[in-house]
Amino acid sequence: MMLKLKVVVCLLFCVITMPVIAQETFKARGILVATNKATLSTELSARVIAVPKRMGESFKQGDSLIRLDCRLFEAQLEKVDAETKVAQARLDNTQQLNRLNSIGTLEVTIAQAELQKVQAERTMAQLNVERCDIKAPFDGVVEQLDSHTFEVVQQQQALMKIVGLNRLEADIIVPAQWMAWLMINKAITLQVEETQQTLQAVVSHIGPSVDPTSQTIQIRATIKKVPVKVLPGMSVVAMFQ
Repeated sequence: MMLKLKVVVCLLFCVITMPVIAQETFKARGILVATNKATLSTELSARVIAVPKRMGESFKQGDSLIRLDCRLFEAQLEKVDAETKVAQARLDNTQQLNRLNSIGTLEVTIAQAELQKVQAERTMAQLNVERCDIKAPFDGVVEQLDSHTFEVVQQQQALMKIVGLNRLEADIIVPAQWMAWLMINKAITLQVEETQQTLQAVVSHIGPSVDPTSQTIQIRATIKKVPVKVLPGMSVVAMFQ
């Protein structure tokens, strides 16, 4: 009986005094990138009449960022509107004559095709009018301004770079050996070097291939909440456990 008691006491003592093994932390470097980022360009050749926002100024989705002189395109739309009315009246007249057996179905088909043609031209003219006002596709700030009022811009010319600050991600380069335990939705901690702020993130993407020279792979982590002063381009140290 005493022997059994001593064994139990010994086992309890061993469990209590057993050292706690700390979970190893793996670290890797990365850089913050904006989820929403775009270079705005024009689909028209026209004169810039207004640039409401300047570099560093914020805007909301749908705000007007650049307005072009739209008088020519508005006049084209009015012209096509008039042609649409004429084509509709011609179609109505041919249909009425066809019901009276005064003309054949060929004339009706031609009138219908003419109306469809001008309706398509009106759609194009309406699109050009809408393109005169370049609106923000998301909430953000102006990163770079490449156009000014009174300048004449050409098709596909870059006018402005914009970036969203409320959604950031981290591009991180890690050793390929980490693929043994790295997985999507794994929680990680990011330490911002410039501001010393700590961010919580999850692994959202893992690169499809390993760099054969460095034996590394790129991953991307989505940040749950972006605090003030944390900006795209800042460096981070990612900590994995």
